[in-house]
Amino acid sequence: MNLEEFIKKEALLNKSDIFSFDFEGKKYWLKKARATKTNKIQKFFYKIFSFELLIPSLEKSPKDALTFETTKIEKFKKLGINVPNIVYKNEDFFVLEDTGKNLNSFLKKNIDESKFYYFVENLLIELSKIHNSKEFHGGAQIRNFTYKNEKVFAIDFEESFESNTTLETLQFRDFLLFLLSFTKLKKLSFEVNYNYIIDKYIELTNNKNVIYKLKNIGKRLKFFIYLSQNSFLKKFLGSDVINFFKLLKILNSLEK
Repeated sequence: MNLEEFIKKEALLNKSDIFSFDFEGKKYWLKKARATKTNKIQKFFYKIFSFELLIPSLEKSPKDALTFETTKIEKFKKLGINVPNIVYKNEDFFVLEDTGKNLNSFLKKNIDESKFYYFVENLLIELSKIHNSKEFHGGAQIRNFTYKNEKVFAIDFEESFESNTTLETLQFRDFLLFLLSFTKLKKLSFEVNYNYIIDKYIELTNNKNVIYKLKNIGKRLKFFIYLSQNSFLKKFLGSDVINFFKLLKILNSLEK
């Protein structure tokens, strides 16, 4: 049985949307075509606050979502961005070579500070390669990057947006999502140096405008930072909302 025959058999047997399998000593990931939906609540709040993190992604059919993601992976590969190789695709699913463990699995542990910034720097290099190529990721959280053989790989490119959304806005959204994912790391024995992360990103992309945009968010949403300090309201806030407020507070206290 060759790889293609094996893949088709696995796709029929396994009901999961995403799963891994081994063939002749190599690991692969199969991802089935699945629709992407617009979050209506997110869309509603974006109309009120126009905050980049709330930009709703477009609704796509399973076939369109698969075509969008595989086309983006192939384009990134040509641009020299570290992405998995597509070994097989059809209208129902596609298969990627394994690119190692999710970066979250490394960073959410209580790791050594120097090792932490080794991963952070390599993450920033890959995100910057995307942005310097005049592209955006769409879901630039830590969990959408993997690590294997001392290389960071970008994965998961399902999200697309209205055509009138500027590239600058989508890249800024990427960077906000990236920063937000650090607020979710609970087991670190040290404080994350956000100024270092921001400065490194600016050094790699030469995007000096990002610091002003970040500070502006802190100012614009100062009232929400104030609300988040209320112990009564805190009881009703989910962890994602609390992490979002935490990021706002960090942005509001950035070095001038």
